[in-house]
Amino acid sequence: MNRNNRTLVVLLVAVLTATAASYGVYRTIKSIPVREVEVAHTFVLAATHPLQPGARVTEADVKLVAWPERAKLVGTFDKPEQVVNRGVVAALLENEPLSEGKLAPVEAGAGLSPTIPQGMRAISVRVDEVIGGAGFVTPGTRVGGMLTRRQG
Repeated sequence: MNRNNRTLVVLLVAVLTATAASYGVYRTIKSIPVREVEVAHTFVLAATHPLQPGARVTEADVKLVAWPERAKLVGTFDKPEQVVNRGVVAALLENEPLSEGKLAPVEAGAGLSPTIPQGMRAISVRVDEVIGGAGFVTPGTRVGGMLTRRQG
């Protein structure tokens, strides 16, 4: 047997052995039964769709989702009554749990006013037909007015 034939035989035996070993490992792994482990969970409120800052939360905007109990979230809610009619301060994504930090205080309402931090003030910006300001001032919002006029 010459050298080329020996190399070919050794290579062929190595490939066949590797194929048999791979098939044996595949069959062994395939025969292991799937284990389903039930994870202890609690329910938290999450957004049903993206919510933008200034929006008022309604019953249709929230849903209860299961959350692993080992990874508890601080400041979340478990009853829709706790968040309905509160304003959104920071944007919420779909299926994101609602937390105290992303919602306005209970009686603050919705719109732009709850997004202004405590102790801060907002200033006015000129608006026209193109740069609209609709929807920022809602019923119950405290508005300060100032008039500037020229003499003469």
